[in-house]
Amino acid sequence: MMNPITYFEVAGPDAKSLADFYAAVFGWEPTPGPFPNYYSLQAAGGAGLAGGFRQDDRPEHVFYVKVPDLAAALESVVRAGGRVLIPPTDVPGVVHFALFEDPAGNRTGIMQ
Repeated sequence: MMNPITYFEVAGPDAKSLADFYAAVFGWEPTPGPFPNYYSLQAAGGAGLAGGFRQDDRPEHVFYVKVPDLAAALESVVRAGGRVLIPPTDVPGVVHFALFEDPAGNRTGIMQ
């Protein structure tokens, strides 16, 4: 797959409860961080996706697609009828990402 999905997030009003729920159901081992009210998952031995649980009033699932150029990908999003929600943003030592909304209102992330 060109530009593979590399990360996912599950959001809701209580990130700890979400992390605990998925840990109980699937045996996942989320750890706190790298942000407040955030719990991260690493893919075991390279199998599966890394992910996280974040605190947000709006429950949602977001997947992140790896792209070689955030600005070019966002230009494609806008040309195709989408809307940029978060422009290219650098979280030092963690990720360089952006977030957009497709024409149906689904939020999707991209990472470089």
